[in-house]
Amino acid sequence: MDVASLRNAKLADLYTAAGAYDTLSKAMSQHVTDWQSGTADRVHGSQWTGPSADAAIPVLDGLTDKVRAAVTEVGLIGKGIRDCADAMTLAQGELTQALFEAQSKGFSVGDTGAVSWPASTNPYQAADWETKQKAAADGISKQIAKALSDAVEADTSLAGMLNLFTRHAKDKSGLDEKTAAADAYLDQFGDASNPMWQRSMPLKDAAPTEVNSWWKGLGPQGRQWFLSHHPEVLGNLDGIPAEVRDQVNRKHLNDLMEPIRTKQRLGQLLDSSDKANLALYGPIGARLGDSKGDPPIYLLRLGGEGQGRAVLSFGNPDTATDISSYVPGITTTMASLGPGANDGTNEAENALNLYRAASGKAPAGHSVASVVWLGYDSPGMDLGAASTKAGKDGAPEYARFLSGVRASHEGTQPPHLTSVGHSYGSYLVGQATKLATQPGSHYVPPDDVVFIGSPGVGVDKAADLKMPSGHVWVGAADNDVVTHAPSKLSLDPDERWYGRDPSSKHFGANRFTVDDWSRGNPIDAHTKYLNGRGGPSLDNIAAVVSGSGGVKLQGQRG
Repeated sequence: MDVASLRNAKLADLYTAAGAYDTLSKAMSQHVTDWQSGTADRVHGSQWTGPSADAAIPVLDGLTDKVRAAVTEVGLIGKGIRDCADAMTLAQGELTQALFEAQSKGFSVGDTGAVSWPASTNPYQAADWETKQKAAADGISKQIAKALSDAVEADTSLAGMLNLFTRHAKDKSGLDEKTAAADAYLDQFGDASNPMWQRSMPLKDAAPTEVNSWWKGLGPQGRQWFLSHHPEVLGNLDGIPAEVRDQVNRKHLNDLMEPIRTKQRLGQLLDSSDKANLALYGPIGARLGDSKGDPPIYLLRLGGEGQGRAVLSFGNPDTATDISSYVPGITTTMASLGPGANDGTNEAENALNLYRAASGKAPAGHSVASVVWLGYDSPGMDLGAASTKAGKDGAPEYARFLSGVRASHEGTQPPHLTSVGHSYGSYLVGQATKLATQPGSHYVPPDDVVFIGSPGVGVDKAADLKMPSGHVWVGAADNDVVTHAPSKLSLDPDERWYGRDPSSKHFGANRFTVDDWSRGNPIDAHTKYLNGRGGPSLDNIAAVVSGSGGVKLQGQRG
C-alpha cells in the first residue's frame, strides 16, 4: 500500500459491494422462509410415511440446513466488506489530513510516505530551520505511516476473510450449518468482534492528549464518519473538543427524552423505564431547554452510571482563557443540575454564579468557562458520607477530565484552570490534585485549587498537594458545622473528618474572607459560598479563577 493507492481508493465501490451482499442475504433469507413454510413444513405436516418419505424428508431437511448456512455466510461477507470499508475510510481521512498539513508547510511527500522540505533561504537560520522542519516532517511522516498501516491491516483482513469464504464455497463446507455457526461465533466473539474502526482508536486508558491528537489526525472525513456512524464513543471521551461532545450528548439526551415527551403529549402512561429516564435526565433537559444561550451551555458528559453522570460548562472551555471546574459535595444528584432556586443548593446555579462573577473580574481580552462536574456518586446524608470511597473512586475521573480540558483547548496559551471543591467534593478535588502532581503522573494538575466548606481534603498540609506555593485557597465560615466536623481518630482540634482543617494555620493555605461571621444559620453558612449571599466568598473565588488579584484574606484558624 502506497500513498497514491490509498489516496485514490474508490471506497464507495466497497460499500456498494457490501450492500449487494446484504441485499442477496436478505433475499436468500426470504427464500428460506418461503421454502420452510411452503415446502418443508407442509411435508412434515402431511403425515407422509413409508420408504419414499423416509428417503425424501432427510433430503428436504438437508436442503433447508444448507440454505440457512448459505444465508449466514453471505451475511458475514457483507458485514466484513463494510467493516473493511469503514477502516479504509478512516485511514484515507488520516492520510488526507497528513497530506494537507504537509502541503500547508511546503513539504513534499513521496509515494512511500517520506516527507521532505525545501532548504532555508536564510543562511543564518539554516541549522535552526533544519531542526524545526525535520521535527515537523517526522510528525507528518508518522501520521502517514499510521494511515498506510491501518489501510494495510484492513486490506489484509478483508483478503483473509474473502479467501476463507471462497474456500468454504469451493469445498461446500459453507453449506454446513456447523461451519457457518462457527464463522458467526468468531465474528461475534473472536478478533472480528473488535471492528477495525475501533482498533484504530486510542486505547481505553490513553491520555487525553493522545485522544486529542487522534481526533485531529482523523481529518474532516474521519471526524464526520465517527459523528455519523459511532457518535456514542465521543460524547464522554476526554480530549474530544467541547462542541463535538455537546453535539453528541444533546443528541443522545434528545433520543432518550423524545419518546417520553411523545407519550406525555398523547396522554399515554409512562412505563418504569420511562419514569427512570425522566427522573435521571429530565432535569438536564430542562436546564438546557430553559437556557437562553447567554452564556452557552456545553453538555460535556451524560451517562446513567451509578446515580447518573453529567458535566455542564457555562461558556466554551476550549476557547476560554480562565476555567473553573466545580465539584459539589454530598446529596448532589442530577436533579440539582436542573432548573432551581439560586439558594446555594442548586449546583448548576452555583456554577453559573461563578461564571458571572469571574467574567465580571476577568481582565481585558480574557474569557471564562465555569464547569460543574458530577462525574461520581456523591454520598448521601448517611454512613456513605463518612467513607472516603466515593472521593477516591471519583478522583481519577476528575483528574482525567481536567487533563482533557487542557488537551482540547484551542488557545495559543494554556488556560488558567482552577479546581473548586465544596464539602465532600473538596476531598475528591484534594485526592485528584495529589494524583496529578505525583512524579510520573499522566494527569495534568490545575493551576489553583479552592476548597470551600471542607471537612478535610485527605492531606496534612497544603504543601502535600505539591501545588506551587500560594496556589491553594480555602474558604470556611466560622459557623459552618461541616468545617468543624471532628476527626474520628484524633483529639487534635485541627483534625477534621478527612484530615487536617484546610483553614488552619498548620495546613498553610490562603484563607479568604467568606462572611461577617455572625449572619445565618449553620446550614446556610455551608451552602452559600457560591450564591452571592456568603459575603465576599463568591467575589474572592472569582478573583482566583480570573487571576485578577485582589483576593481578601482572612486570618487562619488556630
